[in-house]
Amino acid sequence: MRRPSNAVDVKFLEAASFEAAPCLPPHAPSPDRDRPPPGAEAAWRRSQVEGRRSQAAPEGFATRMFAAARADDGAASGRGISLGWKTSLFVNLVVLVVPSGLVVALPPVLECRARAERFGFFAGETLNACAERGIRVRVKRLDDRLKMLVRGSGP
Repeated sequence: MRRPSNAVDVKFLEAASFEAAPCLPPHAPSPDRDRPPPGAEAAWRRSQVEGRRSQAAPEGFATRMFAAARADDGAASGRGISLGWKTSLFVNLVVLVVPSGLVVALPPVLECRARAERFGFFAGETLNACAERGIRVRVKRLDDRLKMLVRGSGP
């Protein structure tokens, strides 16, 4: 006869030793050893803090990385040029906005120029008006596609 898969193995429970584990975490101070002598609490607290500060941090990737950064002291390293955060933000915005603007605006402008060379414009129509209308259509199409993407609808 097979036991159900959620049945408890009684032999395992009998064989397991359940000793009372201390409830204090390993970093908690023990009550006997870490009690300050009477009248010297401030000095004792300072010594405890200094003792914690002098303990070495575990060696890991982040520790090595920050140690290397401190060793540089702001000197130029092999990672490239070092810019301030405002300059970096400006450069990142320019790198993102300029190509995006070109992708949206350049095709309608080139199309209007080609149209002006081939056929010309209707009375009262200019290159700027044609380009503006084309850019407006492309921005609306982009907006509609982003909305469809967010809603999860459409093709």
